[in-house]
Amino acid sequence: MKADQKEKCLQAYYRTDIEPTLDRLNQIKDIVSNFEKNGANRLTCALEMKHKDLDEIEKLSEFIAQAREKMEKELERLKKFEPTFNNQFATDHNNYYNSVSEVLRHIRSHLSPLKIILKKFCPRKHPTVQECETYKILPKSVIDASLLGDEIYEADLFKLDSFPAEVQGLYNEMIKFFKAEKECMDICTEILEEERDIRKDPIKSKCILDKYRQNAYKRMENWIMLISEDAIEYLKATTPAYHAYQQYASEEGFAQGEFHKQNCASMDHLCLIEAVTENDDITIKEKVLWGNNPKTIKKIRYVISHFDELLPARFKHKLMGMYEYIFCQWALPENVKQAVDYFLEHYNGIYKPVKYAAVNKHSLGYDKNSKMVKDFTAGINVIFANSNNAELMDFSAKKVDLIMSEMTRNS
Repeated sequence: MKADQKEKCLQAYYRTDIEPTLDRLNQIKDIVSNFEKNGANRLTCALEMKHKDLDEIEKLSEFIAQAREKMEKELERLKKFEPTFNNQFATDHNNYYNSVSEVLRHIRSHLSPLKIILKKFCPRKHPTVQECETYKILPKSVIDASLLGDEIYEADLFKLDSFPAEVQGLYNEMIKFFKAEKECMDICTEILEEERDIRKDPIKSKCILDKYRQNAYKRMENWIMLISEDAIEYLKATTPAYHAYQQYASEEGFAQGEFHKQNCASMDHLCLIEAVTENDDITIKEKVLWGNNPKTIKKIRYVISHFDELLPARFKHKLMGMYEYIFCQWALPENVKQAVDYFLEHYNGIYKPVKYAAVNKHSLGYDKNSKMVKDFTAGINVIFANSNNAELMDFSAKKVDLIMSEMTRNS
């Protein structure tokens, strides 16, 4: 191969793979978003350079129309995937894919035709594989090099309406195609930006971790006590999530640092190790309901043991169901039945508790802004502050004084 031929090859080797980075995804999003603004000029410039005949143009229009039909089906699947991905602490495949790759795997019907179209409008012909290997030709991305992508172009002297109808038909198909691509890319970048925001938020990431633990404990509840000590020691030695957990100073740190970085099997093994070895007098049932949160569970136990103190001075038993319902909304609002069952199991006060049916009927009359509810939750804060227990005392004396004065004023 002559020097000038080699130089052409060096400038002409185009690759279609997409790097799994948010920057690259945002670049594609910008390309498809801007097509309606400058796509006509890019297309006419590209057609002039590539010298495509009308038959080729018609075939390309047909290909784009068929591709768009497949894209619409994939878009519906992507919309179902969107709300679930960031609600899961662990994801499978993350030994092989990062989160961008995981998203890209769900939009193959969008990316495949896009890469084909971009490649068709790259300035020079692709060299052979043998030439590339022989001369160690480094590839260029079709996203950067295509005249429909980010390549610099010169606007054609003639406007689109001066071209044959086939060219205008191709442009119309491309407009619809790139609009569909934009909708897809908007969803993808929203997913990944939300993931980034979750990693920055210690509270939200911890909540997602707790939810994962609760579900894991629930799945393992019936057989968890059958696990031998030898099996647990083996899991400690071989579980990546367990080793990662040891490196963090706090639960929040682990939740932020390992969100979407551990696979489901590894996280399940970590939950199994925790359930068996970190008892702290917390039962498996309590972990199923509230996750691996001993402090939260101790608070709930304490409230039940002091439940009678939270009732008004002239309490009448007919209100027991309502007060149990208020407790359930405070302790476990997403599962009132389980909260009632837990209350019935642990309440030892002077009043006869009522069962789930009698409690749940108060859901219609529940108002979190009512005086009854506010007094009850304020009372919880007071008994915590007066407990002389550091794990329960989250409130300063000044705040307790304000709560007490508010309760006195409303009585």
